[in-house]
Amino acid sequence: MRWPIQVQLLATMLGVLLVAIGLATGSVAYVSYRHARRVQEENLRRTVRTLLESAFPLTERVLEQMSGLSGAEYLLLDDLGRIRAGTLPLPPAALQTVRAFPLAQGIDSLDARDRVQVGEEIYVGCRIRVPVRFGTDPPGSLVVLYREDRWTAEARRAVWPSVLAGGGAALLGSLAAVMLARRIVQPLRQLCQRSESIANGQLEPMPVPSRNDELRDLVVSINRMCEQLRAYEVQVRQHERLRTLDQLSAGIAHQLRNAATGARMAIELHQRLCSNSAQEDSLQMALGQLQQMESYLQRFLTASHQTAATLEVVDLAQVVMEAVELVRPACMHAHVPVEVSSLTNGMRVRAQKQMLREVVVNLLWNALWAVQRQAGGGRIELKLFLRPPTEGQQRQAVLEVLDTGPGPSTAVRDRLFEPFVTDKPEGAGLGLFMAQRVIRAFGGQIGWRRENGMTCFFVQLPLYQQETEHGPSADRG
Repeated sequence: MRWPIQVQLLATMLGVLLVAIGLATGSVAYVSYRHARRVQEENLRRTVRTLLESAFPLTERVLEQMSGLSGAEYLLLDDLGRIRAGTLPLPPAALQTVRAFPLAQGIDSLDARDRVQVGEEIYVGCRIRVPVRFGTDPPGSLVVLYREDRWTAEARRAVWPSVLAGGGAALLGSLAAVMLARRIVQPLRQLCQRSESIANGQLEPMPVPSRNDELRDLVVSINRMCEQLRAYEVQVRQHERLRTLDQLSAGIAHQLRNAATGARMAIELHQRLCSNSAQEDSLQMALGQLQQMESYLQRFLTASHQTAATLEVVDLAQVVMEAVELVRPACMHAHVPVEVSSLTNGMRVRAQKQMLREVVVNLLWNALWAVQRQAGGGRIELKLFLRPPTEGQQRQAVLEVLDTGPGPSTAVRDRLFEPFVTDKPEGAGLGLFMAQRVIRAFGGQIGWRRENGMTCFFVQLPLYQQETEHGPSADRG
C-alpha cells in the first residue's frame, strides 16, 4: 500500500496537533467548569447564610423575595416534614423525595447534589436545619432547589469559550499543517519529476528556490550532479570517438604506410639509377616528408604501446631545426618568413625524437595556417631558451612558437587541447590533443597564450639531469 509523504506528514502532524489541542482544551474546560461550580456553590452558601442569620422571620413573603433575587426555590419544613412556607408547590411524591434529602452538617458543606422531579422539570438542591431564632421560628429545615438546566447552564457557559478556542486552534493548526505539508511535498514532487527527466537524459539544471533550506541544498546538489553528468557524457562521447578513430586508424594506417614506403623506395631507386639527381633538394625534401608520414602513421599504430623505457636523450635544438626544415618549403610557398631566435645548442631532454619532432611540426603548421588567415602577411618566430628551476622542479627547456595570426576563435580557445576541437574547416581537431599526450608522456607541459598581438604556443620539458649540472647557463629573463 502506497503512503504518500504528504499523507504521512499530515497524519503525524495533525495527530500530534489535535491530541495536544484536545488535552489543552479539555484541561481548560474542566478547570473552567470546576470554577463555575465553585462560584455557584459559594452563591448558594451566601444565600442560605443570609436567610439563616437574618433577624427577620422566614415567612413566605421573605422566601419569595429571596427567590426573585437568587433564582432558587425555597421550602421551609417543620420537624414532621410538613411545608410551613415555600415558593414551589410540590406533589406528594416530590415532597417525599425532598424529605429524604440528607441534612447538611453546616453551611460550608452545602452542595446542590440531590435531585427531585417536579412535573416535567428536574431540580437539584440541598436541605439544612433551621435553628430556633428569637423564639419565633419553630425548629425545622430549609430546602433550596434550583432548576437543573439553569444550574448547569452557568457551568456550560464557562466551558464553551475554551471549547470554541480549542476548535479554532485545531482548525488553524490543521490548515497550517496542510499548507506546510504541501509546501514541502510540492518541491519534492518537482525533484522527483526532475530525477525522472535526468534518468531520460535531460540534464538541464533546475531553478534554485529562494528559500535557504535543505530543499534548496538538494536542488543545488542535483544541479551539480547534472553538470557532472554532462561532463561525463562529453568525456564518454570523446572516448567513444577516440576508440572508433583508433579502430579505423589501425586499418587505414597500414595501407597509407605501405603506400608511403613504396613511394619512398621508388624515389631512392630513382636516386640510385639517376646519379645526377641524387643530391637534388626537392628529392631530399620529398624523402624527408615521406619518412615523416611513415613515422606519423607508425605512431598511430604503436601509440598504445609507448612506455617510458623508450625515451632517449634528444638535442632539442636539433629537433627544432629539423622540424623547421620540413615546414620551410610550405612557408616559402606561402611567403611567410620563419625566424629562429634565442636558440641555444646542447639542450638535451628525455623524449622520443620522432614524436617530439612531429609535435614541433604540428605547431608550425598551425602557426602557418593562422598567419595565412591574416590579410597583409605575417611571420612565424621560434624561441628556445632555458628557464631557471622553481621550488620542487628542475630546470626547464622552453620552446615557443609565435605567429602574428588572429589567434584561436572564442568558440574553441578554452578547449584547444580537447579531441575533435578545431576551428579549421578541414581540420580533425586531433593535432594539439595528440601533442599534449606526447609532451605529458615526456614529463612536460604544453599551453598557449595571446600577448602583444601574437599567439604563442609553448612547450616545457625537464632538462636532462647532466645538462643541469654541466650545461650552458644562458637563461632568458
